[in-house]
Amino acid sequence: MVQPTQEQLNELVNLYQSGNLDKAEATAQNLLKQFPKDITCLNVLGVVLDRKGQTEEAIKIYQKALQINENSPETHFNMGSILHRLGRSNEARISYERAISIKSDFLNAHFNLGLVYQNLQDNKKAIESYENAVKLKPDFHQAIGAMGTAFQAQGELDEAIEHYKKALAIQPDARNHFNLGAGFRTKGSLDEAIEQFEKSLSFDNENSETLTSLGDALWHKGKTDEAMKKFDEAIKIDPDHPQANYNLGVFLSDNNKLEEAHIHFERSKIHDSQERALYCLYKTGKYEKFKEKLDIVIANKKNNSPFLATLSKHYAVNFGKEDQYNFCKSPLDFVGHFTIKELAKPDSTLLKQLLKDVHEVEIAERMQSRLHHGKQSAGNLFKRSENSFITLSKLITETIEKYYEQKKDNEKDSVFINDFPDKVEFNSSWYIMMKQGGHLDSHIHEEGWISGACYLSIPKERKNPNEGAITLSVHGDNYPKKHDNFPEKTILPKVGDVVFFPSSVFHNTIPFSSNEERICIAFDVKPRAM
Repeated sequence: MVQPTQEQLNELVNLYQSGNLDKAEATAQNLLKQFPKDITCLNVLGVVLDRKGQTEEAIKIYQKALQINENSPETHFNMGSILHRLGRSNEARISYERAISIKSDFLNAHFNLGLVYQNLQDNKKAIESYENAVKLKPDFHQAIGAMGTAFQAQGELDEAIEHYKKALAIQPDARNHFNLGAGFRTKGSLDEAIEQFEKSLSFDNENSETLTSLGDALWHKGKTDEAMKKFDEAIKIDPDHPQANYNLGVFLSDNNKLEEAHIHFERSKIHDSQERALYCLYKTGKYEKFKEKLDIVIANKKNNSPFLATLSKHYAVNFGKEDQYNFCKSPLDFVGHFTIKELAKPDSTLLKQLLKDVHEVEIAERMQSRLHHGKQSAGNLFKRSENSFITLSKLITETIEKYYEQKKDNEKDSVFINDFPDKVEFNSSWYIMMKQGGHLDSHIHEEGWISGACYLSIPKERKNPNEGAITLSVHGDNYPKKHDNFPEKTILPKVGDVVFFPSSVFHNTIPFSSNEERICIAFDVKPRAM
């Protein structure tokens, strides 16, 4: 006998599938003593060892199997699965592609190859792999849903939402309800997002990620108490859940509960949680502890955080010290003021369409505590399908390129210039519509790099010359100050103007008294690698 009987192989596979891993391993080892070159036994042994956490041993088994038969698609697939899980995406890609070259209808290899391509940020090829999987199995809802995530990563939000819906029509599940909710959240459809997150929880009611996302959507909807309950639920399930702790920290911080907020930011360890923890220390006057931790963070972090730049600059000016953080030493020198002629020209068609869409397109409102007598849109405006927003995003992109040409010689050694985005990508964008008395309190854009606003409507009647203007400064947000010698700049924009500034710069709107509207579209741009 040169190979095990089918009965022996069936017994081995049944042991593995039933979860009896120790007996499956022993059985595989015994069979391999008799049939050392049997690929099926080697593959099962590899899978069993992998399941038992013996990853390196499993890899050695697969390598041995491939030495015996390099044309075993299952072995290449199994090797790819391990490499994929280990984060060795390019090696995993090669293994999956090899499996497919041998067995073109290898369904799971096509699917897993798509996942790997997404890890490699090649969403176009990921979509192709998922499409190949769906051709083989038209009701493969996991692949259809995954295709949606790839479309969303490419910025094709409507296509993504359509695929999530297709997947759910085949088989409702927690993941695709979650993904659909995330798609609606990005689009600014908060009610729909909430509905989908709740449906996801009906399948998996102890998922911290979904609870956190639901809380976030409720928060932006203005349902603060409900949002906090969801963050609390997420933290009860996972006390160190990064995003839940982060969101709860932001809420507590916004409500001036800085001591409590500090605890959650220390637990979070994501996004700008280090900076927010420093913020809590600084605003509560714990300057020695602040400076000690500031020095540690600066020493261990690349100078790519606008929030850290704000804190470091304010401390330096406040206490007459040198700013140790080289984001940009003179941030107000990087304020740029331009005019987009397509908006500024008389009887602008684009301006008319933008104003029409701002007033009429159904976009959920994001509740914003710093905004007074106005409303702000939720989601990412420049990810929407309306032609007016798409056109404006292109015009602002062109103007950012002009801004860079104008400012690139300012502080050539600064990170702000050296790491300036080589490709403009709006990580957030929203409209702000204000009425009489409207204004924004002083704030920064912690998650940006370059921030700005394009103005669609500006009040013409003014009791004071700077009503409706934007003020930019290195001081704001009620930071503690030892003196009043903080530089600032005030700009009164006109319709069609766009103002750019580093995201580390404090800015606020001066209240206006007329009955006219003040409308702008604000945005943030970050380098892709951040």
